[in-house]
Amino acid sequence: MLLNIYSYYSEETRIIAPAARTKVGTAAPKIFGKELRDLDDADLEGLLSKLSPEELEDLNSDFDPDNSLLPPSQRCRNQTSKQPTGPYQRDKLLVFLEESAKQEEDWEEWVPFSPGIKRGKIYEPKESSDKKSGKMEMPIELDLDDDEDDLDEALHDAPEKDLVDLAGILGMHNLLNQSQYYSALKGKGQDETTGTTFSGVVRAFEAKILPEEPENETDVDECIKKLEANDEMVTEININNMKRISKERIKALIKASCASKHIKKLSMANTAISDQEARGLVELLETSPSLRVLNVESNFITPELLAKLLRATLVTQNLTEFHAENQRASVLGNQIEMDMMLTVEENESLLRVGVSFQSMEARHRVSEALERNYERLRLRRLGKEPQE
Repeated sequence: MLLNIYSYYSEETRIIAPAARTKVGTAAPKIFGKELRDLDDADLEGLLSKLSPEELEDLNSDFDPDNSLLPPSQRCRNQTSKQPTGPYQRDKLLVFLEESAKQEEDWEEWVPFSPGIKRGKIYEPKESSDKKSGKMEMPIELDLDDDEDDLDEALHDAPEKDLVDLAGILGMHNLLNQSQYYSALKGKGQDETTGTTFSGVVRAFEAKILPEEPENETDVDECIKKLEANDEMVTEININNMKRISKERIKALIKASCASKHIKKLSMANTAISDQEARGLVELLETSPSLRVLNVESNFITPELLAKLLRATLVTQNLTEFHAENQRASVLGNQIEMDMMLTVEENESLLRVGVSFQSMEARHRVSEALERNYERLRLRRLGKEPQE
């Protein structure tokens, strides 16, 4: 049942959905199968007390490099060795992977499967001989007491570099830094980069400077002219990250998109548009027969208008992807979420909805609605009639 766009946010109207029932389990935190209270921190506290403030800061950065204030691309060590061939384009990568998967032939079976036929050699346990099962007539005994003096002398005369390797092999990682420990496990010698002493500090690797992504050079005026002329070649408009465009030109672009019958994708992410400019998208969603993807992420659109935009997709039911995350209002509110949830359930064409729901019920029911739409699409592709 469709709701009136201008009346379903009144105080008298309330949409109540049943609460989600989930099972929550809790478990005591453990490290290597032991509880925290069973661990002995005497050695660790003794080592930390000997470190200087600079060394403690370096140690903290080595063991906890994930800084939430840094972007994800700068939290890990750079592991690439080749220069980028061009800017990252996710859509082209997905198309390439899909085409490669379709063209790749299935693996043929060497021998066709036949039920009831056993292949290969049947396992038969070997009989254990008395010599192997019984005890040894002359057991081997090792006496290390005689070699204790030689062992102490060898350890006393060994250089500290060899002792570092020995500590890594014995698993005494609390005495080594991370690079020394892994070099010892791999059988590599210690060098200046890892440190040859127990007080060695890991040197920072040189950051790889990558070229910045080029700015969006879309000619908005040219796009407006082609859209108004209903050009068949213009099927995608991308003005992402173009914050310097005037509000009048954005309104003109949206109005011109309403006149085009061939546009399939409109991306307006991070363009600082508000409700005043985004209201024209309601008419676009209600009238455009070809629009499939709409992206208005990272803008200043209110939750009420987002719900109206999603409700407008019910008129034509052609839109398959709706992305509207990261708006100024991070919380939509229960009333808005329930309305958007009902809209997605009524829409049979939506496959992706980029909206952050706080309510567990809304997330669950939206996910189920999108799964039903995927199933309808699969049945139509196979030539079957979807069951309602």
